[in-house]
Amino acid sequence: MAVVSMLALCACNSERGYLDYRGLSMGMSAKAMCDSFIERGFLIDSAATDSGNTFELYSEAEKYRISIYYQNDTISDVVESYTASSNDSTSNLWQQLRDQMSIDMHMPYMTHRADLHKEAVFKTDEGTITLVLLNTYSPTLSIRYSNHIIEY
Repeated sequence: MAVVSMLALCACNSERGYLDYRGLSMGMSAKAMCDSFIERGFLIDSAATDSGNTFELYSEAEKYRISIYYQNDTISDVVESYTASSNDSTSNLWQQLRDQMSIDMHMPYMTHRADLHKEAVFKTDEGTITLVLLNTYSPTLSIRYSNHIIEY
């Protein structure tokens, strides 16, 4: 009996956890996550959605778009993308998000630190969160939630 309970405990401990994206587990199916965002008022961008690989969602009420990348209905990445009219607005938002994530998780690994390109990588036990700022002609900010655990 003791051996069986020890094996059950080990099996439970070895199960992989998944990142949460806005309260939804990235371990759920891509279709279920897409349906959850549709219930929250998002719409599918059919022109940008690639059947079998990507769901692209947008909402008039939100300042960002959501891209759900998957294979065989298994989510690999969720990307939240912001586009702004000025470099200052994206820089300020990047700094706020980076500071909040640093408090919630840990200090990030900074792969780029230039004014026009900043990239912060937060590694967790469940995956990786990458915060990217590109201040070019059309300033963008993206947050990639990935189920892949990277080593750096």
